[in-house]
Amino acid sequence: MSKLRSLNQEFISNIKTHNLVTDSKRNLILSILKSTTTKREAKNYLNKYQNQFDFTQKNRYYNPLLNKESQRELFVNRFLNRQNPFSNIYNDEELYPEEDIKVSKIPLRIAIFKIKFQTISKFEWKGIFETFKRLIHLGISPIILLDYENTSISSFKLSESKVNQQINKAYADMDGLEGTNGGGDFKITHLRSLYSVNQSNELVIDNLEMLLLPLYQDIIPIIHPVIYNSISTYQEFTTGDDDLLKTLSESLMNTKGLLSIEKIILIDPIGGIPSVERNQTSHVYINLSQEYSDIISELFIGYIEPSKRDLHLKNLNVMNEILHMISTKSGNDDTTGIITTPYIMSINNDQLNPIIYNVLTDRPIISSSLPSTNNNTPRLSTSILKKGIDVQIFDQNNYHRKLNFKSLSDDGLIDMDKLIALINDSFGKELDAENYFKRVENNLATLIILGDYDGAAIITWETIDDPHSKDQSEKIKVAYLDKFVIAKKNQGLPSLADIIFKIVLQSHPYELIWRSRKNNPVNKWYFERCCGSLSNPDSQWKIFYTGELFNKKIDKMRKRTPESVDIGKKMVDYSNICEGIVPSFK
Repeated sequence: MSKLRSLNQEFISNIKTHNLVTDSKRNLILSILKSTTTKREAKNYLNKYQNQFDFTQKNRYYNPLLNKESQRELFVNRFLNRQNPFSNIYNDEELYPEEDIKVSKIPLRIAIFKIKFQTISKFEWKGIFETFKRLIHLGISPIILLDYENTSISSFKLSESKVNQQINKAYADMDGLEGTNGGGDFKITHLRSLYSVNQSNELVIDNLEMLLLPLYQDIIPIIHPVIYNSISTYQEFTTGDDDLLKTLSESLMNTKGLLSIEKIILIDPIGGIPSVERNQTSHVYINLSQEYSDIISELFIGYIEPSKRDLHLKNLNVMNEILHMISTKSGNDDTTGIITTPYIMSINNDQLNPIIYNVLTDRPIISSSLPSTNNNTPRLSTSILKKGIDVQIFDQNNYHRKLNFKSLSDDGLIDMDKLIALINDSFGKELDAENYFKRVENNLATLIILGDYDGAAIITWETIDDPHSKDQSEKIKVAYLDKFVIAKKNQGLPSLADIIFKIVLQSHPYELIWRSRKNNPVNKWYFERCCGSLSNPDSQWKIFYTGELFNKKIDKMRKRTPESVDIGKKMVDYSNICEGIVPSFK
C-alpha cells in the first residue's frame, strides 16, 4: 500500500513539474507578446529563438539530438573524452538504424557585454544581474568582458589583487543573487587566461573551447583583460583596450555553425553617442553605413569637452569596426550594437530596458524619426547601432545637371525599372508610370533610395502664389512628399521607415507636406511625426504638415508680422496642392 502511495505521489509530482514547465513556457510567450508592439515582431523573435526552448512532445520517434540540451551535453562529453567537441552530429542509430543523416547544430545566440564596472552601485548591480537572468530566459547566452579603465599599477600581482577586490565587492553587493557556484539559473566562471600574444606579436585566443563549453552549460563566462605574452613570458593586465573585444568577436565569428553574435553591448557610464539635434542626449538609432562620418564630424564641433568626446569616439569606432566585420563574415546585418549606462541596464522592465526590448523587437524603445522638438519625445542615454544600409540621396545641390529622372537614369545613377517595381510592390497596385513621371519630371526636389531599392522617397516641388508679389507668375515652392515606399518584404522591419523619413525631414527641414488616404493604417505613425493635419469632409485625403516654419508664432488674429505664420492661408494652400494632384495609379 505504501509503495502504491509512493508511486501515486511521484505521479502527482511529475504532473506538477510538467505543469510548472508548461506554465513557465506559457508565461514566457505571453511576456514576449506583451513586450512587443506587433505580431510580426513576436513572430520574428520566435522564429529566431524557438530552438533555444524545447517545446517538442516526446514520443517514440522523438530524436533527443534535435534538443538543445542534448546537443550541449554531447559537446561537453566529447570534450571530456578528448574528442573534437564540435564535429558533426548524426541521427541516433538506435532510433534511425537505416539513416545516417546529419543533424543541424542549434546555434548559441551570443551577446557580448563589455562593462566598465568600477563605479557601478550596489543597486545597479542587482538590476544588472536580474537583466542577465532575463536574457538567459529569452535564449541569449551572455559573455562578459571586464574593462578596467583605471588599473594603472605596473605590478601584475598588485593589479590582480586590486581587480579581485573590486569583483568581491560586486559579489557582496549581490546578496547571493548571482548564484555563483551554486544552483539556480545564474552561474558564472572567470576566465583569466583566454588571450595571448603570439611570436608574431598578434593578439589571439588559442583555446576557444574555454569560452564555449561554459556557455553550453548555461554558465556565463566573465573574461578578465589579462594577456599572456609568449615573447616576454609574462602575464599583463590591459586597460581600456578595444582590441580584446575585436579579437573576441572575430574569433567567435570564425566558428562554423556553432553560434551567432546577436548583440555587441558597451556598458559605459558615459552612455550613448550624443546628438546635437537631441540637445546632447543620445542618438536613438545609428545607421553606420550612412551616418558614421557625419557623426564623427558632429562630435568635433565643440559642444562637448574633449575628454568625453574622445570616449564617445572610441565607442563609436569600435562598434563600427566590429559590426562591419561581423556583417562581412556572416553576409547579413543581423547583429545589433547597443551603448548604454549601467543604470539603464539595471532597469527591470521589458519595455523600458533597451537591451531586453531590443532582443524582443530588434529596435530602439522609441522611434528615431520622432521629432526631437516634441516635448513628448523621450530623451535617452542609449544608442542602438547597425552596420545598416547604404543610402543614395539626389538633389540639386549634389547633382551637376538639371535634376530629373531622365538625367539620373541616363547617367546610370538610378534604375527606373527597379524604382517602378518598388513603387508597385509597396502599394500593391500598378503605377501609371507614363503620366506620373510626366507630372514630376521637371519638379523633382529630392530622390532617396535605400540599399538595392529596398525603400525610397520622392519629394517634389509644388507651387503656390506668392502673396507678397504683384506678379502673378511669381510662385512659392513647397516641398511635397509624393512617394514614401518600402518593399513589401521589408515592411515592418525595424527602423527602415525611420531611416527614410528622417532623411526626408533633414532634406526639407523648413516646410514639408504630404497626404494619405483617411483609412490608411499608417496615419497614426504620420500623426506622431507632423506638426499638424487637416482634412475636408468631402475629401478622401488626410493632409499632414511639418517643419521649422511652424516654430514661428502662428498668426490667428491676422496681425501681419515677419515672425508670424498665417495659418489659415497655409491650410488653404496645402489643401489646394494636395487636392489638385491627380492619383498616380491605374
